[in-house]
Order: sequence, then C-alpha cells, then structure tokens
Amino acid sequence: MMGTVCHLVVGPETHGVVRYGFAVYDAARAEGLEHRLIRSYSPETIDVLECVLVHIHVTDRLFGSSPRQALTDLRALIAAIGRPVSVTLHDLPQPSDGPSMSDRVEFYRSVLDLVVGVVVSSEHEAELLREFVHPAADSLVEVAVVPLMIAGPMGPKRVPPTVGRTVGVLGFLYPGKGHIETMRAMQTLPASVGFTALGMPSPGHEYLVDELRTEAAVSGRECLVTGFVDDEELWQRMWEVTVPVAHHRHLSASGSINTWISAGRRPLVPRTRYIEEMDRRSPGVLTVYENVDGALDAALAAAMENPADSWTDQSVVPSPSPAEVANAYDAILRRWSA
Repeated sequence: MMGTVCHLVVGPETHGVVRYGFAVYDAARAEGLEHRLIRSYSPETIDVLECVLVHIHVTDRLFGSSPRQALTDLRALIAAIGRPVSVTLHDLPQPSDGPSMSDRVEFYRSVLDLVVGVVVSSEHEAELLREFVHPAADSLVEVAVVPLMIAGPMGPKRVPPTVGRTVGVLGFLYPGKGHIETMRAMQTLPASVGFTALGMPSPGHEYLVDELRTEAAVSGRECLVTGFVDDEELWQRMWEVTVPVAHHRHLSASGSINTWISAGRRPLVPRTRYIEEMDRRSPGVLTVYENVDGALDAALAAAMENPADSWTDQSVVPSPSPAEVANAYDAILRRWSA
C-alpha cells in the first residue's frame, strides 16, 4: 500500500532516542521517501488522517515517570491515533536494570500487544526481547532488526588545537554508563591526563558530577563535565579528546558509540554480545578490550601510547549508512501498513 508513513516523535530534543527518531525521518526524506514527521505531546492534537501507519520510537522513560505510568500514557496515545502503529523499542530491559526490571519488562511485554510490528536496533536486542520480555515475542508480532545508522565518518575541518591529553566519555551521565569506572581505570595514567565527560547528567543523577570530581581530586587530575553542547561544539570537542572510551558493559545498542565513529574516532569498548555483532558488521571502527576487571586500565595505557590508533582509517566505511537504514525502515513499515 502506498501512502504516507508517519513518524511520531515524542520527548525532549536532547534525548538520544528522540534525536534518533528525527535522524531516521531525516534520512527517509533525504532518500525522497514519502514519510512525514509528527511532533506532538497531546493525543488530542495529533493529525494522522493521511498516515497509512504511524511509527514511534519508544523507551519507557520517554512516556512517564514510571514504567506503569508510561504504559498508561502510551496505550492512550495509540488508542487516539486510530491507525496501525509500529514501534522501535530502545533500551530493552535486562538484569542490570536492578529493582526496576520487573516493571520495565511488563511495559515492554504489554507494548507487543498494542502494535503491528516491532523494530529493534541489533540482533542482541532481539535476543534480550526473547530472554527477558517474552520468550515467544516473534509469534506475537513481527520483530525486525535495523541496526543504528552511522553517518560519516567525518574528520575535523581544521586540525584540533594542541591541548592537554584527555580521556573522553560521550553521552548522558547515569549509573552504569561507565564514567566513574573509566575515571578509576585512569589511576595508572599520569595526573596530567584529564577526564572529559561530553554531556550532561540524566534527570535525578546530578550527583554523579560530584562523584567524578571527587574521584579526579584523589589523583589530582582535571575533570570537565561539559553539560549540553550544540552539535558544532560537540564535534570539535570529540576531535580534541585523546582517547575516546565507551565503557558501558550492559549495552543493548549505542548511539554514543556511533557518534564517536561518525566523528572519525575509534573508541575503546568492552567485548559484549552487542559489540561483537557490531564489530562483525562494521570492522575497523572499534578498539575492543576484554570485558573483565582491569582490562580497561591496560587498554587506556596502550591507547595513550599510540593515540593515532583512536582515529578510524580513511579506508573504513562504517555500516549501515543513513540511506541504508532509511530504505530498510521504508520497506518494513510499508509491509506493516498493508
């Protein structure tokens, strides 16, 4: 069925899932595909008359203060749309969620009953869906895998200025993202090597900034938390970092890693099921160390000795591209709209 595929993007524009929802829509439009963006916060104001299907990027944290409230709000939104709805599920629940896992599982399990199709961003996420949400998820609804797009890589338009050596972590600060673990792994590096957190604390986790600064003071090193920065400044700061790190040991898919790659950087990452999948799909964009205690310490020391290795070779073409992702989404969403 031809017609307009609509992307309903819900949430603040600084949120990674929201930004990715915009990116998928922008890529579709760049390909000349008949897609439309809907940006609304109220079910009563959504205009979907021309939509053959409405697609929403979903994580429970975008739709309510708790998974239960998020389910109530999302259910009301889907009912108000009155058209076939599909979703991309992000941040799949897993044991590292701790006490919130059971409520998050219930949210994601319930979403499967509300939609005509589900996209996840890695084979690893499809496994998480079956392992922790519903063992027969594929029999309830079609589950399609479309990996996160990687733009670029784009190198600096000008040579980064000479600055002190730094280790950088990109993205929101929240427990488990790896900021404090990376700082502690720097203990064997000279105190002159600074730590840079490119991002801001996620709501409720502002205390992590003080934790980082306290930890930095122990070894006498500088600690910079940039807060939110616009895209142009972010690129420049990413190019200035000596060693980029993404020490998130419980990833399901990662926009932060892809952003490093898009900037032409080759981040240090711990070996996980997701990272192995990504390394097979797009070799040459990551520097992988073993996911065991102490491995990051050694990886940081080696990277600081050979900083050129933290840049992607110009012959490497990351995959998938925005165009590939846009066309994959278009084919899948049109099949679900039929």
